[in-house]
Amino acid sequence: MYKHNSSKWSKHFDFFFLDVVLLEISFYLCYGWRHDWIFLYNINYYRRIGLFLALISICSAMFRESYHGVIRRGYLEEFKNVCLHVLVVEISLIAITFFMKDLYYSREVFTLFFPTGISLCFGGRCLWKNILRRRMVLNKDKRQVLVVANSEKAEKLVREMISNDFFDYDLAGIIFIDAESEKKMVMGYPVLGNLSDKNMEYIHENVVDEVFIHLTPGELIDDKYMDYFLQMGLTIHLDLDGLTGIGGPAYVERFSGRTVITSSMKFASPWQLLIKRLMDIVGGVAGLLITGIACIFVVPALKRADKGPVFFSQIRIGKNGRRFKIYKFRSMYMDAEERKKELMSQNEMQGFMFKMENDPRIIKGIGHFIRDTSIDELPQFWNVLKGDMSLVGTRPPTEEEYEMYEMHHLKRISIKPGITGMWQTSGRSDITDFEEVVKLDTKYITNWSISLDIKILFKTILVVLKKEGSR
Repeated sequence: MYKHNSSKWSKHFDFFFLDVVLLEISFYLCYGWRHDWIFLYNINYYRRIGLFLALISICSAMFRESYHGVIRRGYLEEFKNVCLHVLVVEISLIAITFFMKDLYYSREVFTLFFPTGISLCFGGRCLWKNILRRRMVLNKDKRQVLVVANSEKAEKLVREMISNDFFDYDLAGIIFIDAESEKKMVMGYPVLGNLSDKNMEYIHENVVDEVFIHLTPGELIDDKYMDYFLQMGLTIHLDLDGLTGIGGPAYVERFSGRTVITSSMKFASPWQLLIKRLMDIVGGVAGLLITGIACIFVVPALKRADKGPVFFSQIRIGKNGRRFKIYKFRSMYMDAEERKKELMSQNEMQGFMFKMENDPRIIKGIGHFIRDTSIDELPQFWNVLKGDMSLVGTRPPTEEEYEMYEMHHLKRISIKPGITGMWQTSGRSDITDFEEVVKLDTKYITNWSISLDIKILFKTILVVLKKEGSR
């Protein structure tokens, strides 16, 4: 029988429970200090706050995946994670009390709750992690794993398997799947020879719980040995990374009634995507309200400066080649596209984007102003609300740019385009190499999270206010 370690949030139920208990204790201590240690749950208001605190802590940890890799995290990374977790809980509690119009609370309690919650949660997590790590290292009943691999790949494979300080298994030995080899040891572990019936006797005479099989493309293992392993009651791990050559994250799942290995640049949970879409809807509505206010001033100014429509629309390339119409306040003269061909020799970008300082196509006065302040981008909130774009993503290329893309450039359009993104907050027009843009977009996609989107949104506000790279 094999104990399957779930990759879902329930795998870390102990940390969920620990944080809730420690935050409740923190809140009680802060209240007790402020109110002469009267038991807080006798008061209805603080009883409700205690319930909300527990729910918020659990939901925040689930949505942010706060405990992913928690055992391996160092002290500094853990401290940053705890600070963010307590901050989210406290801001949420304050917001709830505000919207409920239940203002009979002590500000001192909430002020003290932040440092107290951080101290107790950080100390509690570190203590519990040390206990778990010690149990893993000192466990005398570790799983005994037999490795079946290519002789040339064996050393690298074993090194990777034992590189984790907290692995909960020992290697019982190594069997080569290819030709005879004279190696007797690999990284201090015995080589049992080549895969044969003789090795089956070794398994019979020694403790072996599981078999890890690493195949490379083109290699096969005789079905009879797989049957032997199963008949012996052993658990088999088939290394699909080696078999398929997929280097990125991958999952085994069911597709159209078949078992497949699915790989992608980034995997996102349904909850994460739902939160991102809700953020887009809220941001889209708020952005359109701001756009309406901006129209009061921008529309008359544009009409006076140049005849023609106030809004500019253009076909752009969205997720994986989908075409959509993007909207902006028009900041250029009507013949801008025709004049672009004449100005290509002055393009300051290395690659498939066009950027030019003091672009003569920009409408004098109002055109420069709305570009410098990024007001020209406001109508794109309509694209966000429609679902063509997201608040945060990658810059959508024009059809002309897209047609010149090479194969590795396509990765940057594997997600919905955004009004802002990592490129826009890392220099925007100050970056002159398109390959650097692709690197930043790739970094955003592979490291995407809700917290990263929030960080980019706040950074975008600062960049716009400072007018950094806004040409």
